[in-house]
Amino acid sequence: MTSPFARPQVALSLTDPDRELLRYAGQLARLFAWREVHFSHVQANQDGTVFDSATWVERMRQEVEQHFGSATAELRSVFHAAEGPRLDQLLNLAAVHSRDLVVMGHRRARSGRRSLARRMAMISPASVWLVPEGSSTRISKILVPTDFSSHSVDALKVAISVAQAANVKSVQAVHIFFDPSTIRYDEHVAEVVGQEQAAFETFVAGVDTQGVAVEPIIQEGTHPAQDILRVAERQGSDLIVMNTRGRSNAASVLLGSVTSDTMAATHIPLLTVKHFGGRMSLMQALLNHHLWDQDVPKTN
Repeated sequence: MTSPFARPQVALSLTDPDRELLRYAGQLARLFAWREVHFSHVQANQDGTVFDSATWVERMRQEVEQHFGSATAELRSVFHAAEGPRLDQLLNLAAVHSRDLVVMGHRRARSGRRSLARRMAMISPASVWLVPEGSSTRISKILVPTDFSSHSVDALKVAISVAQAANVKSVQAVHIFFDPSTIRYDEHVAEVVGQEQAAFETFVAGVDTQGVAVEPIIQEGTHPAQDILRVAERQGSDLIVMNTRGRSNAASVLLGSVTSDTMAATHIPLLTVKHFGGRMSLMQALLNHHLWDQDVPKTN
């Protein structure tokens, strides 16, 4: 199976946590044998001074040379410095340069619930790999939440590709279900769990796993995002792979609410996968500013 991503963009803040982000991105470059990586920095001009892109490009170049590492001998680095609202400019760069993956960090001291990464995942034409500050570069235990939809198939396929690149022999697929029954007894619980397991087996049977084992985790819960993170912590997962899910063809890149809530709270790197064939066009991505002008990203 080929690498799921060939055109990465790494978004830099040019603060100390970038060192960890660059080391993580360097590991991805080695795993996926990237030949070209775009690095971007967006500077908000708050004091009215003239924006000098060359200065910021040089700062990025120094940071990359120091912390990215020798990912590949033939790696080409491309640098983009822009001025203005970060989301607008990052989205523009990803769209104009046809990026299929945006790697982003998040500082612990930063206020908010990772709204930039969540909104980027919501409207970008690319998948988003969120790397919270303090993340290990190791990828050895991959968790894939699934609801048995076609979008979940996409996420599982990407997780399998990542596992192959990282020489990981298996991935864990967790399904969180809710049983609305008011009367509970052992036989009933066993029946419900059995139905979920049968649905899981049918779901996996339709996926070419390329020899990577898919281990099921069937979990009952009422708060899927919290339940997913609890499972990830219990299993020692170091990567979560989730799908984005659209409500219609015209808004096929809107982020699913469970994915959004999981991104907001995770301390584990999380890869949000765009649904194959459901990417927003460049013109749609650049014109739909109303999607990110709101305080809270729209979700399913």
